[in-house]
Amino acid sequence: MAEAFRRAFLPESEEDLRVAHAQLSAARKAMAPTSFILPITATLIAIANIGWVPAVNLIVWPAVITALCAASELKYRSFLKTNDRSPEAIRYRAKMATIIAGVLMVAWCSMVFVLWAPDVLGNQLLLIFILCASLSGWVSSGAVYLPMIYVSLPVYLVAMTGAPILHGGRMGTILGWLDFGFWLMMAAQAFANYETSRKKMKLEWERARLIEDLKRAKEISDQARDRAEAASRAKSTFLANMSHELRTPLNAILGFSEIIKTRAFGDSIEQYAEYGSYIHGSGHHLLTLINDILDLAKIEAGRMVLRDDEVDLSNVIADAIAMMVVKAQQAGVTLVAEVGKDLPRLRADERAIRQIVVNLLANAVKFTPRGGEIAGFARSEADGRIAFGVRDTGIGIGPEDHRRVFESFGQGRHDAIQADKSTGLGLPIVKGLAEAHGGSVTLESAPNQGTRITIYLPPGRRRDPPAKLRAIG
Repeated sequence: MAEAFRRAFLPESEEDLRVAHAQLSAARKAMAPTSFILPITATLIAIANIGWVPAVNLIVWPAVITALCAASELKYRSFLKTNDRSPEAIRYRAKMATIIAGVLMVAWCSMVFVLWAPDVLGNQLLLIFILCASLSGWVSSGAVYLPMIYVSLPVYLVAMTGAPILHGGRMGTILGWLDFGFWLMMAAQAFANYETSRKKMKLEWERARLIEDLKRAKEISDQARDRAEAASRAKSTFLANMSHELRTPLNAILGFSEIIKTRAFGDSIEQYAEYGSYIHGSGHHLLTLINDILDLAKIEAGRMVLRDDEVDLSNVIADAIAMMVVKAQQAGVTLVAEVGKDLPRLRADERAIRQIVVNLLANAVKFTPRGGEIAGFARSEADGRIAFGVRDTGIGIGPEDHRRVFESFGQGRHDAIQADKSTGLGLPIVKGLAEAHGGSVTLESAPNQGTRITIYLPPGRRRDPPAKLRAIG
C-alpha cells in the first residue's frame, strides 16, 4: 500500500499518470456535491447545538467550513477549465487534491473539539453519530483516490476517539473505544472499496482496449476482404485480357502454320514466306507478352534481381528510339531524343532501364494521334538525382485514372477507344523496375494535353567522372 500511495501521489510512469488522472476524476465526480452539502450540514449542526455551545463557536465553525468548501470548489473548477493532462499538471492536481481533502477533513472533524459540551451526553452522542455517519458515507463514495484515504482516516481516528477519551470520563472512554472499533471497520472497508474501484477501472480499460482491438481487427478483416476482392477482380481482369491477348497470336500461329503444313497454296514459296513472317511476328508478340507477365510476377513477389553495371542512358534512349522508329512511322508520329549535356553514367541494370524506356515509348506511340511528337528525355537534377522518361502530345490521361494506370492490368479510359487495346502491363512494370532501383515515377497528364512520365533515380545511382567527383568534393 505504501508503494501504491507513492505511485498515486507522485505518478511518474505513463500508466501511473493515467491511473492518477482517472482516479482524481472519479473522486471529483463522487464528491462534487460535498462542496454544497457540507456548509448546509454544518449550519444545521450548529443550530442543533444552540444552548449547549458558546455562540461564537456556533458561528465561526460553519463559516470556516463554508469558506473552505468555496475555495476548494473554485480550485477544482480551475482544474476542469484548463483540462490540462500533462504529467506536471496531473502531479500538481494530485498534490492539491490531497491537501484540499486533508484541510477539509481537519475542519470538518474539528466539530468534536469546537462544539463538544463536556456535561451534555446528547451533544456528545450527536457529534459522534454525525462523525460516524459522515465517515461511513465518505468510505462508500470517496475512497477512490488512495492519498485521500491516507490523509482522511487519521483525522477521523483522532476526532472520534480523542474527544470522548479526553472529556468524557469513564463513559467517554467506553465511547472512544467503541468509536475505535467502528473506525477500524470503516478503514478496512475504505481500502476494500479502493481495491474494488481500482479493479473496476482496470476492467473498464480492458474492455475499452478489447473494443478497440475488435474494431481494429474488423478494419484489418475488411481490408483483407477488400484485398481479396481486388485480387479476385484482378484475376478476372487478367483472364479476360489474357484470353484475348494469348489467343490472338496463337490462332495466327496455328492458322498460318496449318496452311504451310497442308501446302494449301501449292508450291508458292513467296506466299509461305509471307505467312512465315506472320508466324514469326505473332510468336515474337507472344514471347514479349509472356516475358511481361513473368517480369511483373517477379516484381510483385519481390524477386526481381538487378544486375548492376555502368549504363550510358543516352545510348539506351537512342537504341530504344531506333527500335520504335518503324512503329512510329506506321503511326505517323515523330520520335526525338532530348538528352541533357554532361549526363553521367548510371549504376543500374541496363536491361531493366532499356525495358522502362521501350515500354514508355510503346505506350506513347500507341496513344499519340498522327502528326504528334514523342520525346525520350534524360537530365541531371540539381539535387543529384537522374531524371529520364518520355513525353508525348497524345490524348492524355484523366486525373481519375492516374493511379489506376500503374496498377496491374489497370487501364485508363483512353484504352477503351483504342483499337489496339493494351493489357495494362507496361506502366506497372515501369513502376516496379524504377522502385527496384530505389527510384520513383511521376505522371503528368490531362485529357488532350499529352503525357509526361518521369523516372527519378537517387543520387547514389550516379557514376560521375573522377574529375567531377573531386570538384563536388
